[in-house]
This record gives sequence, C-alpha cells and structure tokens, in this order.
Amino acid sequence: MARSDLEMMYKQERGMTLIELMIVVAVIGLLASIAYPAYQQIVLESRRADGQIALTRAANLQERHFSSNNSYSSTIGDIGGNASPDGYYQIAVTASGSSASYLSTYTLTATPVAPQDEDTACPSLTLNHLGQKTPAACWE
Repeated sequence: MARSDLEMMYKQERGMTLIELMIVVAVIGLLASIAYPAYQQIVLESRRADGQIALTRAANLQERHFSSNNSYSSTIGDIGGNASPDGYYQIAVTASGSSASYLSTYTLTATPVAPQDEDTACPSLTLNHLGQKTPAACWE
C-alpha cells in the first residue's frame, strides 16, 4: 500500500457517526429516566430529617418548659419557632390538660411545605409527650 492509501484509511476511521452519537444519547436518556425518580425519592426521604430534628428540639423545649412551669406550653412561640431548621416543615403544638393552667399532654406536628409537600408517603410527622413518633415508617 502506498502512503497516501494509509493516510486515507486513517482519515476515514476518525470520529463518531451520527448513528453512534444517537445511540449514546438514547442510552444516557434511558439511564437518566430510571435514576432521576429514585434520586428525587431519596431527596424527599433525607429532608424528613429536618422535620424530625425540629420535633425533637421542640419536645426537649417542652420538657424544659414543663420543669420550669409545671405545665406544657400550648404556644409554639414559647418553645421555639414554628419552622424547621431548613424550612421544609411547619411545626405546630396541641396541648391539653385538666385546666388551662395545667397542660399535662402535648402533641407536636410537623407539616411539610413546598417542595417537601410532594412527600406523599409521610404527609406529616408527629411526636407526643410519651415520645411516640408517628407514622413509625417515616421515623426510620
């Protein structure tokens, strides 16, 4: 073979064809369509920790309030703010007891706000004065 024939053969083998490029794009698209929903679910599950942290913190503050006042607080402002640290949940408190001045039970509720409100598996998290966490599957 002459030198020009070799040069011509090497020039023809360089680069990718349009078909090969389309196959690569299709494979990447397929992998992304499988991986992205799983990624979104993991992000939602990891954000639940924000609500759990807020509820645990509020429960600790409720116990502190009880030790100082011999009653739980019915106002979220007395035991911290109404939002979780990262802002994915709104925190509310419901307290009850034998009188308005003696509240012996409480339930703290964390309700998701956007974008966490897409977490349909756990529409809210609760923690009460007995340490009961519901729904249990959302606290694992």
